[in-house]
Amino acid sequence: MQRPAVLTGEKVYLGRLALEDVPTITQHTANLELTTYLRGEGLVLGVEGTRAWVESTLKDTPDTVTLAILNFKHELVGAVDLRGINYQHGTSDLGIALYNPAHWDRGYGTEAVKLILAYGMYHHNLYNVMLKVFSFNPRAIRAYQKVGFREIGRRTGAICLGGRRFDEVFMEITRNDVHLEKSAMFRIPLEE
Repeated sequence: MQRPAVLTGEKVYLGRLALEDVPTITQHTANLELTTYLRGEGLVLGVEGTRAWVESTLKDTPDTVTLAILNFKHELVGAVDLRGINYQHGTSDLGIALYNPAHWDRGYGTEAVKLILAYGMYHHNLYNVMLKVFSFNPRAIRAYQKVGFREIGRRTGAICLGGRRFDEVFMEITRNDVHLEKSAMFRIPLEE
């Protein structure tokens, strides 16, 4: 399904999620590898749970921005969000999911994160964006580092899978690490 692009990169564009995305999301969130990376518990949402989540993203709220990640074939790749936006302090948390494993390791997630960061820092005056990732997901950690995130701490043994303990890794990026003036997506001058 083609939809208006909110932000456009070289590999993906970001647009609004739609109710028509529910079957695709439901199909891919049945993948235990994906849901383990997302929540650590392997919880699989059914159609109704997925529909409720998509409907919640369609309600505009001042503290959350959720956008679909789409490739240029207009296929839903995933979703990325800034949540818990604090306008007084310029902070937010970031979340991302790439649904179909066929879309992993193609740079889609890296570009989507760069786009949403530039958007959040330009339009929402964010200074610091934080995320959490599990230590058993080195692919995601490397992708975040490539964007400019750095580890700021760990919650030791916070996740238990198969009787083994894994750390929850906290990472952050600041406006100083994101080069808004080099972003081709903003045609509005940053200085007069």
